[in-house]
Amino acid sequence: MTSVHGAPNGWLLETRGLTKRFGGLVAVDSLPLAVRRGEVRGLIGPNGSGKTTTVNLLSGLYRADAGEIHLQGERIDRLRPHEITGRGVARTFQIPKLFGNMTVLENVLVPALAELDRGGYRPMAEILDRARRLLEFVTLDRLRHALAKELSGGQSMLLQIARGLMVRPLHLFLMDEPFAGVHPTIKDTIMETILRMNREEGVTFLIVSHEMATLRRLCPRVSVMHEGKLIAEGSFEEIANHAAVLEAYLGR
Repeated sequence: MTSVHGAPNGWLLETRGLTKRFGGLVAVDSLPLAVRRGEVRGLIGPNGSGKTTTVNLLSGLYRADAGEIHLQGERIDRLRPHEITGRGVARTFQIPKLFGNMTVLENVLVPALAELDRGGYRPMAEILDRARRLLEFVTLDRLRHALAKELSGGQSMLLQIARGLMVRPLHLFLMDEPFAGVHPTIKDTIMETILRMNREEGVTFLIVSHEMATLRRLCPRVSVMHEGKLIAEGSFEEIANHAAVLEAYLGR
């Protein structure tokens, strides 16, 4: 079992003392999280343990009350969400946030158009080709002219994932409950997309999920949170027998 304190250099993502309070509640409590480049890491814990708050801090949606977030050695915790995206961080939301009155294809194009707006340069033909290939891969290309609001919950999650994969350069993809309530076929497509993008494009994933069987297939390593703290880290086999983990899930 790896100690949850301290980490050598060479991490893609590292937090130190990361803390977020809501009134008297400490939602994230001095969190030391470190993720290696090229990892597919699971982030688990009982309801209310601070997982989604952590993702919101990492993506800039929330501002930390204390501590630091480093991406590739650069401190990013004071940056705004679009600036963090510009550093190569994409995310999905548990409740999909899409532009409902735009088409599926238009939604996928948003990150690339934002990049052009920031002064980036990718030929439009190349952007469209990437968008179509991603839509095809997540099985939504046939719906590219449909409005996003017409999609099912599972299709909306696939569209969020395809849109995130349009971010350039993409180093880290944060996923908040991507498998919740989706059809098994769509779950398989999401898993396949994660593994393929990790293998072919070297994208690092941090995945919050309650779906242990799915995470076991995806993540060689998981981090466990409870009451805002990191209580254990390791393979599923290691954490399954960890006293603090059993207590967090089952009580004393």
